[in-house]
Amino acid sequence: MDVSIVVLAWEDFHRTAACVRSLPAEAEIVAVDNGSSAEIRQALEEFCARQGVAYVQSGSNLGYARGMNLGVRHTSRANVILSNNDIVVHGDAVPRLLTALEDPRVGAAFPAVVTPAGVRQTEGGRFLTMGVGLGHATGLSLVVPRLRIVAPPERADWLTGPFVALRRSTFDAVGGVDETSFFYSEDMRLCWAVRQQGMRLAYVADAEIMHEDDATARRRWSAEEISERRTREFIRASRDLGGRRGRVATTAYVCGILLRAAVGRNPVRRAIARGAVAGLRAS
Repeated sequence: MDVSIVVLAWEDFHRTAACVRSLPAEAEIVAVDNGSSAEIRQALEEFCARQGVAYVQSGSNLGYARGMNLGVRHTSRANVILSNNDIVVHGDAVPRLLTALEDPRVGAAFPAVVTPAGVRQTEGGRFLTMGVGLGHATGLSLVVPRLRIVAPPERADWLTGPFVALRRSTFDAVGGVDETSFFYSEDMRLCWAVRQQGMRLAYVADAEIMHEDDATARRRWSAEEISERRTREFIRASRDLGGRRGRVATTAYVCGILLRAAVGRNPVRRAIARGAVAGLRAS
C-alpha cells in the first residue's frame, strides 16, 4: 500500500493507540508526539515500537500545521494521509481514498465522518465571497441556500480534515500545511491551496471514519473558548486568502455575526462575536 499516514498526538495515549490500531498494517505509519508530558511520551514511544510504527518527538507543542509537516518529512511513500489522533478508520476507507487520488484532477480526498454514535457529521463550507458575506450580514442567506457559509460535502469549496489524503507531490506543490495558524482553519487553507493548483476535492462517501470532534481542544478550552478560537481563525484565513475582496466579504460577514450576537445574547454567540472581531484585527 503506497501510503504514509501521519498521526498527530498531544497528551493522549489511548485515543492515539486506538487510531493507530485501526490503520492498515500495510501503510507506513508515523506518529508525531507533539510535545506530550514525559509519562505519555514514554507510553507512546513504547507502543509505537511494539506496533512497528515510526515515532517522532517534536520536543514541544508545535501546533497542528508544524506538527503535521514534521511528520510528513519522515515519510517515504507516494501518498500521504494527515490524521488526527481522535479518529478510528472503518473498513477499507484508506484504499477508497487512494483510489480517488488516482484521478490526476483530484488534489485531496476526504472521507465521510461519523460521530462515535454513528451520526454523519462531515462538515464543509464555502469560501467567503462578497455574496456569502453580504447574505450573512443581511439575513438573505436564511432563504437563499447558496449564500450560506455551510455547504453539503459534495458541493463544498472546502472540507474539514481530520483525515485527508493527498499525493506527496501535491503536498509538496502547495508547500505543505500552511503554518500561519497554530490551530484551526488549516483544512480550509489546505483546500484553498489545492484548488489554486487547478485541482478539485473528492468527497468519498463510502470511505468512513469515526471522529470524536474537538477531543483534544476540549481538554484545554471551554465550549466558548473553542467557538471563539475557531471563528477567529476562520475569519483570519478568509481575510488572508481572499485579497481585497476577501477583506470586504469578511467585514460584511462579521457584521452579521455581531448582529446575531446582539439579538441572541447567549455565551457561545458572544464568544463567536469576539473571535470574529479578533480575526479581522489579527496581523
